[in-house]
Amino acid sequence: MIESLFARIDSKSEELVSFTKELVRIPTINPPGEDYLKCAELLGNRLAKSGFSLLYERANNTPGDSERYPRHNVIARIEGKHSGPCVHFNGHLDVVVAGNGWTVAPFEGVVRDGKIYGRGTCDMKGGLAASVIAMEAILEEGIDFPGVIEISGTVDEETGGYGGVAFLAEKGFFSKPRVDHVIIPEPLNVDRVCLGHRGAWWAEVETFGRIAHGSMPFLGDSAIRHMSAFLELIESRLFPALDKKQTRMPVVPEGARRS
Repeated sequence: MIESLFARIDSKSEELVSFTKELVRIPTINPPGEDYLKCAELLGNRLAKSGFSLLYERANNTPGDSERYPRHNVIARIEGKHSGPCVHFNGHLDVVVAGNGWTVAPFEGVVRDGKIYGRGTCDMKGGLAASVIAMEAILEEGIDFPGVIEISGTVDEETGGYGGVAFLAEKGFFSKPRVDHVIIPEPLNVDRVCLGHRGAWWAEVETFGRIAHGSMPFLGDSAIRHMSAFLELIESRLFPALDKKQTRMPVVPEGARRS
């Protein structure tokens, strides 16, 4: 069965290239967040042909969301015949600005020497297309999988994910009991599997001082000095503690053990 599935996937390589190029040709530039719905619908329409049910979620009132640049996400879902875990594949639809120095049109998806050149081919429309092709191959082979398979195309990853993953996470789309495992096909090379994913913890620290005349500085108090003391605590306590927090899973590169 596995050999047959791999052969099926290999036979769909041209489809993978073609679908990746279709995604790249939609310039979902962020900021400001262009063509999100168009890209989400391209992904959703393809998955619907394989029997996936679709849900489009607009992240209303999140940073950047407007009538001109609405934040649309798509979640596709298909259930097996037997109970089991839900495996969710997530990829972001947005790309950063193209910038300068290109030798090909950045939103054409030019194939050259066995590679696709275009903004977003690696980060991460190619990975999203690969997830779709893999799921199509499983269904075409008639594999009787247990549980549920989901694929989502989310937005705003390049600017914090507030209208994408963060918005959906708050609604429980990535948590139990709905989802058991999440796979994010970011471009880490074919031989790398990393556990977990980087996140962010934001804090706002404010220190206070007291003004004084230059002739009587002893009456004042420096807010900068207090902030320096706080930064020293970060260096001496927090950083060493984080360095000790490492996974025992066999992940590469070695530094990823601290992720």
